Amino acid sequence: MKFANTIVVSVAATCFALPLAVEPAAASSGPETVAGVAANACTGKPAKTIVKKYYRGPAVVPLRCGTSTWGYKHLVKRGRWSGNFSKKINTTIWSGTITVDQPGERTYERKFTGCPPRTLFKVVTNPGPYGRDPRIKPQGVVTAYKPASLASSAC
Repeated sequence: MKFANTIVVSVAATCFALPLAVEPAAASSGPETVAGVAANACTGKPAKTIVKKYYRGPAVVPLRCGTSTWGYKHLVKRGRWSGNFSKKINTTIWSGTITVDQPGERTYERKFTGCPPRTLFKVVTNPGPYGRDPRIKPQGVVTAYKPASLASSAC
């Protein structure tokens, strides 16, 4: 019966051009949407609070509230946070190249392999505990940015 109700709701939403909600807002398991994150998600919350989760296969890379030097608060302070920026972080972590993988730092890069080759986006994470508070483990996203374009030579 649940399946039949889903089909009826889907057909009705299609016919009347209504948005189809997958789940009620009250049943949401946290601030996973960019809209939920954008509205001062970390006001009055500790640095360890997870704002958003990104995935690379089964591995989870959290974006925590952080401080002015790492995490969500750092990205907001630098004017970087937006829905599009979150998508770039997601794409880079999910399918980017790991260029640095050492204790305390894992860097993901999305690269353009054409001519000239260049890095399109970079996400620096810490897969280990945060140095000042080892209970925050993994620390997660430290920073993310689009590297500056360098004057390149012709190929």
